Amino acid sequence: MNYSKYLVTASVLLLLVGCGENSGNKSQSVASTAHIEGVVTDRDEPVTQGKILAKDAGGQTVATTDVSKDSKFAITIPATAHYPVVLEVTTGESVLEAVVLDPMPAQLDISTMSSLVVQSARDIGGITKTNMAQAAINAIRQNKKASGKSTSAGFKGDPTKQYGGWH
Repeated sequence: MNYSKYLVTASVLLLLVGCGENSGNKSQSVASTAHIEGVVTDRDEPVTQGKILAKDAGGQTVATTDVSKDSKFAITIPATAHYPVVLEVTTGESVLEAVVLDPMPAQLDISTMSSLVVQSARDIGGITKTNMAQAAINAIRQNKKASGKSTSAGFKGDPTKQYGGWH
């Protein structure tokens, strides 16, 4: 199994949550739209059809889009959305999820790993930036143990520059 994909996904999720914490579990409305693109994979296989629902912190569907035949998607989350926003796609037997914590990200993939991180964050107290960061760290640790490797070989790019860097 190619664990480098999972490490990249978890690293990207960690980057998304590294830019501060909103107070408690309160939802946040940010006055700008978010345009997000990515790919959808289920157990390393591309998902070539499905509808993606963007649900805001109140559970309201704020945007929808379809997965293309090459497993790509693009969605625009309106400025009126309350963050965090969960991107959800049903693929056959499973539901895949990823979280948009604020309008900053431009690239976000939906996969079994992103779903694992979302569920783990829920299990440790809810979808907050802090819980998403901890869930991503836990996912990286689990993959390192499962693969017997302790490096992130295969990660491409400079994580300090993606999504505005760490701050």
